[in-house]
Amino acid sequence: MAPHTPIRVFLLSGSRLLREVLGHVLRKTADILVVGAYPYWVDTPVEIIESTCDVLLADSVSVLTLDRQIHDNLRSSLSQLRVVVIELDDSASTFLQFARLYVMDYVLKEAAVTEVISAIRSVAKLEAVRRAASISYDEVPR
Repeated sequence: MAPHTPIRVFLLSGSRLLREVLGHVLRKTADILVVGAYPYWVDTPVEIIESTCDVLLADSVSVLTLDRQIHDNLRSSLSQLRVVVIELDDSASTFLQFARLYVMDYVLKEAAVTEVISAIRSVAKLEAVRRAASISYDEVPR
């Protein structure tokens, strides 16, 4: 991605408040372009693909609603797609579910907007590191 090209972000959340607040803040950020903001519906994957977004910013419920086949279809259509999830907790089982669904980074729901913007920028630049280091081996469900 060229430095002067804005990061195209698609917001996916069942929470209208979350979509509207984040959309409002992100639209005021010079290097980010919001290309869609929807709740999850049956045709939402088509909307995501047609938006040609760089980053899918989604709440955990929406991401987990998309099954693996839909994630695979999104990845094949948008090979550079990066996924950031806004999550309620920091549990190992949640992290492992996200790892299987190509999530590159996540922020907790109570995170500051600056942390969300930072996560979007880092995954767009492929700098994000999954937060596996914060999860001890003992916490991983067997």
